[in-house]
Amino acid sequence: MALPLLVAAAAVAGWAVGTVGSWQLGLVAALVVTGLGVRRLYRRAPNSWVVGAAGEARTARLLAPLVRRGHAVVLHDRAIPGGRANLDHLVLTAAGAVYVDTKNWTSDKSRLTVQGGVLRYGRYDQTRTLQTVVWEAEQAARALGVPVRPVVAVHGAKVPAPRGRLELHGVTVVEAKRLRGLLRSLPPQPGWDSARMTAVGQLAERTLPPAS
Repeated sequence: MALPLLVAAAAVAGWAVGTVGSWQLGLVAALVVTGLGVRRLYRRAPNSWVVGAAGEARTARLLAPLVRRGHAVVLHDRAIPGGRANLDHLVLTAAGAVYVDTKNWTSDKSRLTVQGGVLRYGRYDQTRTLQTVVWEAEQAARALGVPVRPVVAVHGAKVPAPRGRLELHGVTVVEAKRLRGLLRSLPPQPGWDSARMTAVGQLAERTLPPAS
C-alpha cells in the first residue's frame, strides 16, 4: 500500500514543479520525492533476512558444543536441490538425522499460543510454516536416503508447553535454549555410530550444497 502512495506523491510533486518550470525540473522533483520516500519506508521496515540470519547464527553457536565433543556432525545453510529453499541446520547424531529450522520470534508485542492444535505467533497462524518445515525435512531425507526429523528452534518467544517443547503437525517445536537437551534426549538409532554420521555428512556435503 505504501509504494503506490509514494509513486502518486512523486507524480504530484513532479507535475506541480513542471507547471511552473521546465519538465526537467519536474522530473528531478519526482525523483527526489521517490528517493526520500523509499529511504524512509525501508528504514522503518524490519529487515527479516537480517533477523533470520541472526537467529541462525545463535542456533549454530548452540550446536557447536555437540560438534566439539564428537556427538554430532552439523551442516549449516544448505540448499535444497532444484529449488530456492534452504535448510538452516542439518544435525547428524546417534539418534539419526535431524533438520533444525530456526525461528527468531523476538517481538515484545507477540507471543506463541496454541489453540485447537493451531500454533500462532501473535495473531498469525503458523500451520503453513510447520508444513513447510516438514516438506524441507522430506527433501533432505530424499537427498540423503535416511529419515530426517523436523525440529523448529525458537529464539525469543516462550513455547507454551512443559519443558518448552511441543509436537504439532509432525514437527517438534522447542525453545532454542533447550535444543541441545532435546537432541541428547532422542533415543539412539541402530547403526548410527560416528562412522555413519561422518558418511552421511559427506553425502550431505555433495548433495546439499551451501545455500550462500
